[in-house]
Amino acid sequence: MNVAFPALFIFLVVLPGFLFRQFFQRNEVRTFDHAPFSAVVLKAVLCAFVFDAAGAVAAHVAGYEIELGDIVRLLVGGPASLDDLNGRLAWLNAHPLAGSGYFVFTNGLALVAAFVWRGAVQRWQLDRSGHRLARLTRGDAPWYYLFAGLDHPKEDAIDGAMIAAVVEFREGTFLFTGILDDYEVNADGQLDRLMLIQAQRRRLESDRKYDAASDQFIDDATRFYPIAGDVFVLRYDELKTLNVTYLSLEPQSRPVPHDAADAA
Repeated sequence: MNVAFPALFIFLVVLPGFLFRQFFQRNEVRTFDHAPFSAVVLKAVLCAFVFDAAGAVAAHVAGYEIELGDIVRLLVGGPASLDDLNGRLAWLNAHPLAGSGYFVFTNGLALVAAFVWRGAVQRWQLDRSGHRLARLTRGDAPWYYLFAGLDHPKEDAIDGAMIAAVVEFREGTFLFTGILDDYEVNADGQLDRLMLIQAQRRRLESDRKYDAASDQFIDDATRFYPIAGDVFVLRYDELKTLNVTYLSLEPQSRPVPHDAADAA
């Protein structure tokens, strides 16, 4: 027997577990430890066992039986084992969709389960800090949780984040501010770039002046000047400090979904 067949077969058997692990949680780290006995691999194999068990049950309901003894002989029996399986192989030739249908079912089930799980977590914010299911549902995405406000104890809905970052140049130190439009991380999950809209900047020393008479700082919008452009990109490795302010709109100021607007 071709030595590549056992490897291919085992790959197809455990693939549903890796698909589920890849998509069921938000994850900013794109490099994984795929060593044979790493935690990631072991968890993926356990998940694959669940989906393969579901596939075996579905096959039984559909009138098919999975013969584990024949599978073992195919994997370890060598060329001599094929002589005893001629009848089985002839049946497989006559029903080519039976085997491929099993793997399509298990992998499809894994993907559907992953997206349903992830959608439920996002819909009900089951990964919010302090939630009783947070340890089970939270992925390795610290920047997402920071910018989305899911780690903030604020009870009001978070509608956005205002970014203030200090950047040093040869001519001086500047404070950049803007509304966070998007962000990107590198393969290791470290923050790489921030995309800001309505960006503006000022020199760091141009701070607010304190009015002793009124015992408060005086706001002066002329300290800032807007940066031309639709999206301003800040590289994280050039920042000295980063400040996040969460924005909460009044209910009447929030965008109305199209369906609700049409119904009204």
